[in-house]
Amino acid sequence: MLCALIPPMIGNAIIIISSSQFLSTIGYYFYFLGMNVVMAALIHFTGQYCGIERDKRFYRIPGIILLAADTIQLLCNIMWGHAFSTVALEAGGYTYFGLVPLAGQSFHRIVDYGLLTVSIIIFFLKAFNSPKINAERYYVILFTMLVITAWESFYIFSRTPIDRSMIGFGVFGLLVYFFSLKYRPLRLLDSMLSNIASGLPEALYFYDAFDQCIWANQSGINLVKIENEDYEVATTRLRKMFGEFRSGESKQHEIQIDGEIKTFVVEKHNVVDEKGRITGSFLSVRDNTSEQMTLREEVYKATHDPLTGAYNRAGYNILMEKAELWKTIMLLIDGDCFKSVNDTYGHEVGDKVLQRIANTIKQSFRAEDHVCRYGGDEFVVMMTHSDSDQKNLIIDRIKKINTILSTPEEGVPPVTISAGIAHGRNARYAEELFEHADQALYETKNNGKNGFTFYEDLVEEKKAES
Repeated sequence: MLCALIPPMIGNAIIIISSSQFLSTIGYYFYFLGMNVVMAALIHFTGQYCGIERDKRFYRIPGIILLAADTIQLLCNIMWGHAFSTVALEAGGYTYFGLVPLAGQSFHRIVDYGLLTVSIIIFFLKAFNSPKINAERYYVILFTMLVITAWESFYIFSRTPIDRSMIGFGVFGLLVYFFSLKYRPLRLLDSMLSNIASGLPEALYFYDAFDQCIWANQSGINLVKIENEDYEVATTRLRKMFGEFRSGESKQHEIQIDGEIKTFVVEKHNVVDEKGRITGSFLSVRDNTSEQMTLREEVYKATHDPLTGAYNRAGYNILMEKAELWKTIMLLIDGDCFKSVNDTYGHEVGDKVLQRIANTIKQSFRAEDHVCRYGGDEFVVMMTHSDSDQKNLIIDRIKKINTILSTPEEGVPPVTISAGIAHGRNARYAEELFEHADQALYETKNNGKNGFTFYEDLVEEKKAES
């Protein structure tokens, strides 16, 4: 399209600057034949730019045939002189050879005007049927073609001696170049981005360089209850909900909304220009409550025993890694004669016995104490923030557990437990604390079960014996 504009513009330039009839005539041939090239390129450009499907470009073949016929008849003007001739004119003190149109020139104008009109109609329909934000690129080229048509028509009917209509074609070429190759529809881009942002599930807030909220998507409006596009209230309400937030930070917050605890991930990012200057920022608030619930469920399943609800071996290992040994008391508890329960009543009843043991232990200790099913009928209780002064309390609790378990329950036979107790201040590492509790449990088993032993008492006895 751009290259096609070169021949007629050269021809127009020759016509204007030439004082020779021969050169001016050559200029007219360049001009008219070049305009046919322009029209051929225009109908191709119109189909491509307006996105017309190949099988619907029905106007192209008739247009090319008419342009080919017009080109032939214009060239025949050299022999027959039927299309145009030139006549010397005076304009501004200079000799100028103006156009004398004949029958062939009328045919040429009908063909070119007809094809230009078809392109104008196509651009008009495309602009009219396109979304408003996307129609501007079609309207600009449509408007330019209308101006060029009016400009050329004015020259023809006013019989102005010097034809400067190609100035308009030059402008048209620049606009085609810009809108076809260089144009970035910023308003369209803004609209598309805002539509995308509005549909995102996370709440988005955009701030100017002065940290004033200037826009929020629908999720953001709903979260902080913005009314009448009063976005300025967002900053105060967000800070009240999540506290201060800095650029580049990502924090997780649990807050209560309408009586429900929800989890949000809050992230803030600065927006900089090409020189690195901060032009604004945006804040995203993502509700990941369901993700956290799923994660907690998965963690729970991975760290808890499905039968008793107590921590399993994996949960025990995690707890021991975080435990502060110097203020932790460990109780290693074992069901007495549990194998005989399974052999006598079956595994289904055995499972109920294990559940009863676990529930009774849980109810006998504090919420911050951790109950773990270490394996089989063996349980571990980790009493956190404890000291040796709790010895009598532990004794009472073990006796209470045995009293409860030794009383039969519907469908569950009576059992008792044995316990070994050790304090973490006497252990250098978690495994050693478990070994101390295990030694104490072994001593309880040797002494007839249904009881308890403190590791510290064993140490004192050994010292006394030695």
